[in-house]
Amino acid sequence: MSEWTRTIHLGDTAITLINVGDIQLNLAEAYRLAEKDCPPGTSAIFSQPLRIPIQCILVQTPQTNMLLDASVYDFTPDSPLAIAGYQPPPGLLVRLAERGVKPDQIAHVVITHAHFDHFSSVTEKRDGGYQPCFPSARHYVGLADWESANMQKGLDDTASVAGHTFGILHREGLLEPITGNRNLTPEIQIMAAPGETPGHQIVRVSTEGQTFYGLGDLYHHPVEIEHPEWMPHWANADANRSSRQRLVDAALAENALLAATHIPMIGRLKPTASGVIWDTPKL
Repeated sequence: MSEWTRTIHLGDTAITLINVGDIQLNLAEAYRLAEKDCPPGTSAIFSQPLRIPIQCILVQTPQTNMLLDASVYDFTPDSPLAIAGYQPPPGLLVRLAERGVKPDQIAHVVITHAHFDHFSSVTEKRDGGYQPCFPSARHYVGLADWESANMQKGLDDTASVAGHTFGILHREGLLEPITGNRNLTPEIQIMAAPGETPGHQIVRVSTEGQTFYGLGDLYHHPVEIEHPEWMPHWANADANRSSRQRLVDAALAENALLAATHIPMIGRLKPTASGVIWDTPKL
């Protein structure tokens, strides 16, 4: 295990967080939060861009391998998300190989939502074109994201990210747009959690009395858990609050472990007098 990966176990199921690279995000701009609205003691969070990871999650049960999101660090130096002088770690396929997992051993790829940093590594360029990275896997995306105007427009442009990722998966019969919840195995369930995008979804893993949730972008920073009304301006506020509340209710009842794409540590929710906070347990 390196500084870029972390593995926990739920019984005989292994869950590995894989950081494919760090970016910077200005939370105040993302939330469109005025300085006067920032609570005391939060200046370190909002005064400057924060360094956050882009994480994919590998779930290995005795029967199957599932990947939650498949990303590649692909930011030009002039991108507002790029950190000056930053060198990303080895990519997702290298990290999977370190876990002894070959690309064709991935049976399921769950794409939490159709923001490029969550699906950019479902294909790779080789033999003069783009080919699926995980040729044996079913790839699941929320139907509402698949049917969006931006997605459908992008699919018509083979030079676009959507065109050379989702378009290729669709052509190869590997893509399955879904609605609602879906059981992939007895341990793994896809759960609808709209808000960040209309088709945003999360994954629940439950085995031997223990539960883990891979949250995608349901939260971007622990401060959003304490202040559930704070969220990026592009999210649907009502849908996002509802999805967050469902997660809070379930995670507290199950004492579940949680991981989100852009939060570097694994956490649990801890009740407080005014709500809940993100707690980082010793694992």
